[in-house]
Amino acid sequence: MERFPFIEISGAPFDRGIQYGEQAAKLIRFNLAGYWQLFEHDIGMDRAAALSQAQLYLEPIRSYAPHLLEEMRGIAEGANLPLDEILALNCRTELLSLGAVPLRSECTALFVAPERTAGERALLAQNWDWADILRGGMVLLRINQPGRPTVLTLTEAGMLGKIGLNSAGVGVCTNFLRHDHRRIGLPFHIILREALNAPRLGLAVAAIYRDGRADAGNYLLARAGEAVNLEATPDEVAFLSPQDGLLLHTNHFLAPRLQGGDSGIVTSDNTLARYARGTHLLRLQAGEVTAETVKTILRDHFDYPKSICRHPDPTEPRIQQSATLASMILDLAAGRMHFAFGEPCRADYEMVELSVEQTVVP
Repeated sequence: MERFPFIEISGAPFDRGIQYGEQAAKLIRFNLAGYWQLFEHDIGMDRAAALSQAQLYLEPIRSYAPHLLEEMRGIAEGANLPLDEILALNCRTELLSLGAVPLRSECTALFVAPERTAGERALLAQNWDWADILRGGMVLLRINQPGRPTVLTLTEAGMLGKIGLNSAGVGVCTNFLRHDHRRIGLPFHIILREALNAPRLGLAVAAIYRDGRADAGNYLLARAGEAVNLEATPDEVAFLSPQDGLLLHTNHFLAPRLQGGDSGIVTSDNTLARYARGTHLLRLQAGEVTAETVKTILRDHFDYPKSICRHPDPTEPRIQQSATLASMILDLAAGRMHFAFGEPCRADYEMVELSVEQTVVP
């Protein structure tokens, strides 16, 4: 059975980065090779042009989170690669958004409040769908960082973070959104990592609300049975709360005031179908939802191959094919991540634990 490599890093930002880069060097190069292909195909940018464009995001990152820029410097040092290549990797969403080719639809994320589960434990979950040529390029990364919560994230090798939880019980899932406005600013994956660094749900929310977002994105944040979903564009943020303890999100805007600029829904032939199907399945099980129930939803094949459990479409060119490359279920109270490699219909879920601090309320 294929597995994600487990990497543990600790210490100051630059030192953490060196450890990460040394342990993941081969996979970082694998991901870079894949993205050079995607940049060329999707946006007509060769490697040199992509590296030049990525440099524009350096100062926004430095201003927002200088510690994360130092971590990137360490990754480059540890992997024996130029910083601009690690920068381009962490800005891949922003670079690919520049193209005329429709981005690959990705991700179904959901939250179930404790009162809607069988065991009264909040569950946060996601299928991460992306370019199939990048299958196998992810790592399970544990980040021990002085002065901040310990982070457990499943992310693309060389990136600072993506989906996961921390030792303060904050969990983060995400969906790509595409809006008709974008700018040079904070990259999507930098914001995700800063949300994962937050010791409270409110500070995770603040990480998204801070000015300077480069592009659109959806951020599903939860802690201790409460969740907030933030749909963000470069200029605006709309928040959604669970309805009857349930929330599901795919790749289109749900907030009415942001729907007018939704340029992703026009080119997607599956986001609405996945949203309808996932919401229907969640409601059928409401009150009896367990981790096993969520696995069944994440393995669902309605509207195959562009289903919740996504499979490559053989009618599309190889470079345009997408698939579910990872599936995750987060039990925030227990600090557990259940994860599956690739399409969850073909894989068993494994589990890793992260000790969650118990907060004393005065």
